[in-house]
Amino acid sequence: MQRRLILILMTAALCSAPALAGDRLQGWGPRVGLASDPDQAIVGMHWNLGNVHSQLRLVPNVQAGFGDDHTIIEGTIPVHWMFNNVEADFTPYAGGGLAVAWIDRDLPANSNADDTEVELALKAIGGLEWRLSGGTDFFVELNLVFGDIHDFQAVAGWTFRSGKNKKP
Repeated sequence: MQRRLILILMTAALCSAPALAGDRLQGWGPRVGLASDPDQAIVGMHWNLGNVHSQLRLVPNVQAGFGDDHTIIEGTIPVHWMFNNVEADFTPYAGGGLAVAWIDRDLPANSNADDTEVELALKAIGGLEWRLSGGTDFFVELNLVFGDIHDFQAVAGWTFRSGKNKKP
């Protein structure tokens, strides 16, 4: 019961992130990728809530993983340290976050057991972000997961800038 309450509260917080962000919302976008153990395809959304301190950016996300007889719905609240002083066409970042996931394991048809659970995990995150000519951002990211959700996730995504942040 306690884990379900944590999942409900975390999901509510992540889903309300854009509304609560107000002027903080810098952008949003889709994310897709692959995960290992269980081996899954991942689809989801993220919100760039801007910098909370100097080069520290808050980018919550929700994603769903499908495959390997599992369905995983996950929410993560990560922070990214943006290395803005790199003289290149991309910006590297590193960070970490807390993830909560609802995991449903498919059991044999003759089993009457319900194999669902809620797991908490920590993530170490590293990635690269590019500004595209249309003013959107593209990123690739590797997440190392310390917990029973996945071992790692390789994700790519786009961030569509919102409101006053649309200028390239």
